[in-house]
Amino acid sequence: MSEQGDWVLIGLDENTARRQGIPARMPVPRGEFEGLADKGLGIDAARKWIKDFLTNSEPGKSGVWRKQNSALVSQFEAFLDKAPVWERAQKAFGERDYEKAISALKRIVTMDPDDHAARLNLASAQANIGDYPAALKSFQAIRKTFQGDADYHVAVGQVHLAMQKKDAALDEMVLALEAKPDCQPALDAMVQLGVLVPIYENPRDAASLVYVRSDAVLEYLAGQWDAAPRDSAFYLEQLAYHERELRHDVALAAAERAVAAAEGAGVERAQLARIAALRSLGRVDEALAAAQAYVKDAPSSSGAWVELAKCLAQAGRGEEAPAAIERALESDPGDLAALSLRFWPADPADIQKVNEAIPALAAFAAAHPESAGARRSLARAELVAGRIDDALAGFASAVALAPGDDDLRAEYWSELGKQQRYPEIIADAAKLSDLAKRDWKLRWNEAEAYAALGKNIEARAAFSAINFDESLHVDVRRRAKRAVKTMDETPPVVT
Repeated sequence: MSEQGDWVLIGLDENTARRQGIPARMPVPRGEFEGLADKGLGIDAARKWIKDFLTNSEPGKSGVWRKQNSALVSQFEAFLDKAPVWERAQKAFGERDYEKAISALKRIVTMDPDDHAARLNLASAQANIGDYPAALKSFQAIRKTFQGDADYHVAVGQVHLAMQKKDAALDEMVLALEAKPDCQPALDAMVQLGVLVPIYENPRDAASLVYVRSDAVLEYLAGQWDAAPRDSAFYLEQLAYHERELRHDVALAAAERAVAAAEGAGVERAQLARIAALRSLGRVDEALAAAQAYVKDAPSSSGAWVELAKCLAQAGRGEEAPAAIERALESDPGDLAALSLRFWPADPADIQKVNEAIPALAAFAAAHPESAGARRSLARAELVAGRIDDALAGFASAVALAPGDDDLRAEYWSELGKQQRYPEIIADAAKLSDLAKRDWKLRWNEAEAYAALGKNIEARAAFSAINFDESLHVDVRRRAKRAVKTMDETPPVVT
C-alpha cells in the first residue's frame, strides 16, 4: 500500500484481481479506505475511482508519475476501455446471443489477458453453443486462478460430461464438493453419474435428505437403522419407500427386519414384500422356496398364492402357475394382481386382446357380485377398450361395495377428472365426513377438481392441507406446495 495525496494505492491478491478482471493495484480515495473491508470492492466503484484518479489526482495528472508507472497506467486505461465491451457481452448473454457474447469476450481477453473473469464467461458461452473443446481450452487457461472454486469445477465437469468424459467429470465434481460440501449442482451431477444416490432417512422429513454412495446404500441405511430401537411400523415405512424407488436390496433388508418385528397384518405385508424383493433381485430359487413356505403358513392369503404364481413363472414352471392363481381367487375374488394374471393379456395396453378378455372378466365379476376388486378390474378393462361410461359406472359400483377403500375411490375420482366430470368428484367428496383423515390421493383429486371449477380458495386450502400434513412423504408435500404456488401465480379461472 502506498499513499498518493488524497489517494491510497492498495495491492490486491493476484488471484482475486484476475478472478474479478481488475488491476492488481487499485487507487482508493482516502475517505473510502477504512470502509473498504466491510463494503468490498465492486466493479462499478473500481471504474469510478480509477477514472477519477487518472483525471483529477495529482499523480494521475503528473507526466513524471505516469512515465514511472507506465505499466500500471496501461492496466488502468485498459480496465476503463473494457467497460463498454463488457456491457455488450452482458447484453448478449441476456439475449442468449452467445455468438455475439463470444465476440465481445474475445476482444476483452485480447485487451487484457489477465482478465480471467472474461475468460470464464467466454468458456461458458462456448459451452452454450456446444463448442466443448474450445470451452475446455478456455477453462484450462484459468485453472490456476479458479482452483478450489466450486462453481468453476462444476462448470468444467459439465463440459466433460457433455464430451462423455465421465471420469474427468467425476474428478471435477469431487473437487467441487471438497471446496463446498453442500454444492447442489455437484451433488446432482454425481447422482446423474450414478456415483451418489439421494436418500430420505425419514421419507416424511425433507431435512433428512442425504447423498450416499450408490454402492453402499444398504450398508449406510443398516447403520442408521441399528442406531436406535425400531418397531415394525418403521420398517414397513422404509420398505414401502425403497420399493417405490426400486431399491430391491434395501427393500429386502427392510422386509426381513419387518418380518422379525411385525405382528398381525404387518406380517403378511412384510412376507410378501420379502418374496417380491428376492424375485426382483433374480434370486428365484430363494423366492420360490419362501413363497412355498408362506402359502403353507398362510393358505388363506391371496397375496401368497399370487407371489407363488409369479415365482413359478419366473422359475420356468409356468404350467403350475394357473393353479396358484385359482387358489388366490378362491381366497379373494377381488385380488387385483390375481385377476390380472388370470384374465388380462401380457400387454395391458393391447386394446384388441383386452376386448377379447372382457367377456370372461365380466362373467367372473357377475359371479362375484360382492367383490369390489372384480368390478374394479372389469372397469379398468372397459377403460382400455374405450367404454368410458361403462367403466365409470363400474368404478362407482365398486366404490359402493367398498366405501372405505381410499385407493379405489381415488382411482375413480382420477378417471372422473380425466373426463372433466369435476362436480361429481366434489359431490362424492361431500359424502365423506372424514375426508381430511383419508388418503392423500383423495384429497389431491378433490383439490384439483376445485381448481378446475375455478374455486381457487377451496383448492388452495385443500392443497395447503396436504402440504402441511407431516404424515405424508416429503415429495407429496412438495408437489402440493408447488400447486399452491402455481395457483398464486396464475389468475383465477373465470367460470
